[in-house]
Amino acid sequence: MQRSTLVPAAGSLVAIALACLAPGVARADDEPVTYAVQNREFPIRHELTASVGVLPVNAFTKGITLGVGYTYHFTPTWSWEVAQFAYSFGIDTALKQELLSNFQVQPTQIEQLELFLSSNVVATPLYGKLALVNRWVVHLEFFLDAGPALGRYLNPTVWRGGFDAGGGFRFFVNQLFSVRVEVRDYTFFKGASPASEMYIGLAAALSFGGGAR
Repeated sequence: MQRSTLVPAAGSLVAIALACLAPGVARADDEPVTYAVQNREFPIRHELTASVGVLPVNAFTKGITLGVGYTYHFTPTWSWEVAQFAYSFGIDTALKQELLSNFQVQPTQIEQLELFLSSNVVATPLYGKLALVNRWVVHLEFFLDAGPALGRYLNPTVWRGGFDAGGGFRFFVNQLFSVRVEVRDYTFFKGASPASEMYIGLAAALSFGGGAR
C-alpha cells in the first residue's frame, strides 16, 4: 500500500517542476533580439585620391610612383574606380649598373614601366571599428579591386594592355578625409607573354557627397 501512494506523489512533483520551468522558457523566447550591426558613420559618394607608391619587382629598375584617381561609390559595398593614373620615376639598381658597365649591355635592352592607368570595379565586403589603446575608435574597411589596365614601357617606348587586381584597407580620419593602403598586381602583355608588376601604394583620399544612404 505504501508503494502505491509514493508513485502518484513522485508524478505530482515532476508536474510541479515542469510547471515552474515553463514560464522561464516562454520568457526567454520573448526576449527582444539585439543586433550589433550599425550603419557606416562615414558614407562616401565621390572620392578623389593622391597617392605615392613603389614598384619593387623589377630587378633592374625600381619605381617610385606618384598618382591620382577618382572613384564613384554606388553603395557602401560597390563602387567604380573610374580612373587611376600613376607615373613612375625609375631608379636603377646595382645589377643594372653592373650589366651596363661590365657586360656591354645597352640601356635600350632593359625595359621599365614608365606610367600606367586602370579602371576598376571595387568591392568593400568588410567594415568595422577598432578600439585603439582603449582611447580612440578607428573606423576602417577592407576592399578588393580588379579591372583593365594600360601601361607605357620605355626601351622601347610601347603601350601594352592588361589588367590589375588587388586589395587594401581604408582608415577613416573623418567624414572628408581617409587614408588607403593597397597592393595591386598589374599584368601587361607583350604579345602572348605576360609581364607582372607589383604596386604598393599609400593614398590620401578626399570624400564628399556621401550624405544619407
